[in-house]
Amino acid sequence: MLFTILYSGDMSAKEAVIHFIITTIVFILSLALHELAHGFAAYKMGDDTPKKAGRLSLNPFNHLSTSGFLMFIIIGVGWAKPMPTNPLKYKKYRKGQRLVSIAGVCVNFLLGLISAVILAILFACLGLELVLTNTALYWLYVFLSYMMLVNSCLFMFNMIPLFPLDGFNFVVSFIKKPESKYLKFNFAYGIMLLYGIIIFSLVLELFIGINIFDWLLRLIYDWVFLPIAGLGV
Repeated sequence: MLFTILYSGDMSAKEAVIHFIITTIVFILSLALHELAHGFAAYKMGDDTPKKAGRLSLNPFNHLSTSGFLMFIIIGVGWAKPMPTNPLKYKKYRKGQRLVSIAGVCVNFLLGLISAVILAILFACLGLELVLTNTALYWLYVFLSYMMLVNSCLFMFNMIPLFPLDGFNFVVSFIKKPESKYLKFNFAYGIMLLYGIIIFSLVLELFIGINIFDWLLRLIYDWVFLPIAGLGV
C-alpha cells in the first residue's frame, strides 16, 4: 500500500502523499462504519454488549486496531477491532447471527454504491473534463473512487467463508450441527489458511506481478460501481 502509492511513477511525490492520505482516511472511515454496523445490528437484536463496550460510536478511532492499521499502511491489508457481541442475547438467535454477520458488508456495499452515484451525478452535471481539471473536483473524484475501491474490497474479502470473516459467520448461522466438519476445519485451520492465502498472494504479486485476490476484490468495483459512475460520462 505505502510502497505502491508513494513510489508510483505515474504521479509526483506531492500527489502520491495526497493519494496516500485520502486512501488512509477512506480506509479508516470504511472499516469504522463496517464495525459500527455490526454493533448496531446486534443492539437492535437485543444485545447491549456493543453499547456497554462504548463501540456504538461514530468516532472511527474507537474501532481502529493499531496492528491492523499498520498492516494496511505497509501491505494494504488491514482490519479494525472486532465488534464485541453476545449472540446469546439476541431476541432470535439465528436471525441475529445472520443480520449481524452481513451488516458490515452491506454498509460497505452501500458506501461504494453511494460514491458511484455521486460520481455519476458529478459527471452528468459538470462533465468529465471539468471534474478532472478542476483541482477541488479532481480530489473529490479521487476520494469517491477510493471509496468505491476500498469498500468493494472490504465487501468481497469479508464474504470469503473462512473463519473469522463475515462470510464464515453468515454460513454458520445456517448450520445446526456443532460437530459439522466445516466448523471443525475452520476453527482449527481457517485463520491459518486465510493468512497463508494472503501471504501467498503478496509473494506472487511481489515476484511475478500476479495477485490472486485481484479478480475477487475488484469484482464489485469493476462490474457494479464503475459502470454506475460511468453512466454520467
